[in-house]
Amino acid sequence: MAQRLATNYAKAYFTMNEEELDRFVALFANEHISVDVKVCDNGDRDVLLTDQNGEIQLTFHRTGNRYSCESSYLIRDMQLANAMRKAMKTFRGHGIVHRIYDGFTIVYHYDEGSVVSIQEVSGDEEVSIFENTNGNVARELESLFRQMGSEQEIESIRQETDRWLDLRNWAKRTAPEKVNAIDLRLAALSRRLFQLEA
Repeated sequence: MAQRLATNYAKAYFTMNEEELDRFVALFANEHISVDVKVCDNGDRDVLLTDQNGEIQLTFHRTGNRYSCESSYLIRDMQLANAMRKAMKTFRGHGIVHRIYDGFTIVYHYDEGSVVSIQEVSGDEEVSIFENTNGNVARELESLFRQMGSEQEIESIRQETDRWLDLRNWAKRTAPEKVNAIDLRLAALSRRLFQLEA
């Protein structure tokens, strides 16, 4: 299973009212992320998220009773990356998110908190993994996200992937002609896992 090196929010946009902003801050605190809020003289809010790799500052500009934040940032801490993914979903964010792995990147496009497309980028090659061609797919992904069954499916896919990787190692030594078929199964499992983790 590929190890994620970092998550790059190349573009992230949130808009919310004050109550939602308080819940946004609470989400990170509940995920045991160090969070601090500074209120500026003009009513803007700086939300500072700190992990072992440093600090991310999100500035929410106040316009009337709404706050908006447009920024980009790199996250190396998995706990913070998972909390930010939840925030993107919960607070209906828009963005382009790059999950960076050794040798390839998975690019997620979010609209109103829903994943609308996923691509795998490796070198100059870009492969579409998922594209929302109608509203039903977004609702299906929303439903999957809300169900605990998706967490169980993720765990099941990880276990199955481990078994296929063991089989691949064995096949490389004893049955090299089976490696291509095993790689196809691993690729399918990987695509499904990326969809579920979105």
